[in-house]
Amino acid sequence: MLHPDKIRINGSLLEKGCESNGYVVLPILNEHVSALETLKRSENAPKHNDPFDRIMVAQAKAEGLMFLTHDALIPYYDESFIISA
Repeated sequence: MLHPDKIRINGSLLEKGCESNGYVVLPILNEHVSALETLKRSENAPKHNDPFDRIMVAQAKAEGLMFLTHDALIPYYDESFIISA
């Protein structure tokens, strides 16, 4: 049985599929790292130890993008640009 959170294709195939569907690579820039300090999170929120998730949230904030996720811990960031699916 396939787990719904796992992608079962190799990285280069995923890269080609994303590019052909109009996705653009977003490099991590200094302003994204600085935006980490501006993230709002409830004091009573469950602990979140994923630095990759945090940098993606910070990137979305710095770039004025919407962040769509099914990760139950991300909406605890209390940021208006997060959409939980």
